Amino acid sequence: FALKGRFQLVYLILLLLITIALSSSFALVKREFERIDVSGSSIRRGESFSVYLPLIPFLRPMLSYARGVHLLDFTTEESLAIYEFSANDRDAAIVFEYQGLFKTRKSMTFTFQDFVDDNLDGFPDILVLDHVDSLSFRAWFLNIAMYQILEMSDSWKDQERDCSGLIRFAAREAMRVHNESWYRDTGINYEAWYERTGIDLRTIPDLRKYNYPLIPITGPRIFRDEAGEFSYFADAYNLLRSNMVYVGRSLISARPGDIIFFHHPSPSTFHSMIFTGDGLIYHTGPLSSDNRGVLKLWDLETYSRVMPYQWLPIENNEYFLGVYRFKFLPQT
Repeated sequence: FALKGRFQLVYLILLLLITIALSSSFALVKREFERIDVSGSSIRRGESFSVYLPLIPFLRPMLSYARGVHLLDFTTEESLAIYEFSANDRDAAIVFEYQGLFKTRKSMTFTFQDFVDDNLDGFPDILVLDHVDSLSFRAWFLNIAMYQILEMSDSWKDQERDCSGLIRFAAREAMRVHNESWYRDTGINYEAWYERTGIDLRTIPDLRKYNYPLIPITGPRIFRDEAGEFSYFADAYNLLRSNMVYVGRSLISARPGDIIFFHHPSPSTFHSMIFTGDGLIYHTGPLSSDNRGVLKLWDLETYSRVMPYQWLPIENNEYFLGVYRFKFLPQT
């Protein structure tokens, strides 16, 4: 009986010690939670920021949920785990968990200031490419659009096969990382294109600033729609109205990869074409209920000779609206 009593006493002492240890550990976790810190107090959409989480023995910090932000990087430094994010939406939430001896959760909410738009064009200044990236975008944009003459990509969906759909498709694909997986998914054969044109697509650099669909602020919704919201879709009219900058009414001012627009009032129809440098490429759009239209690639001399007046990109044609440029390209 005395031996059994001693065992019970030892058991109670161990239980008490374990309870004290667990309570101390939990208190440590709660105290360390207070050390979670965020870089910067005034963060704008499109900017990056970091969240610093203390590393706690026997517990592993992890990101369990994020809305309105995009994870850019994760590193560890001394006693900290550092998560770097870009601020996308105006309101955001992030949830971290510590898993191990305890499972605890930390929820954080953010309200970011609006993006910088110094020229008041409704487009985030942070998305404007520099001149090097601009050259890369224009090269990819034109080659992808023109490749569709050789073979239309399955990535260019049937419902998007019209004049503005060609522009949206080529713009999105121009912004992507062009690895072997991309060539396979789009069906673009760089060897066939080289044989046809002498252009080796593999020598064209990808954008350095960002890549679709991981675009700061907008994500994959890189076009403004009729309501002014960022969207996957914008027809020819809204491309002109909300996504382009007017350049002029002469092709002398156009650069390869710029867009020209026409408007015919009866019925009101907007039409867009891509300027290639020495010609034009465009999709006609559906011609009838049985004809979904075709892609056309012209040199300027032939186009100007055979097309009717109302489709000529000349200054005295009242149906020609002019030359336009994507807002995310440098304007000088």
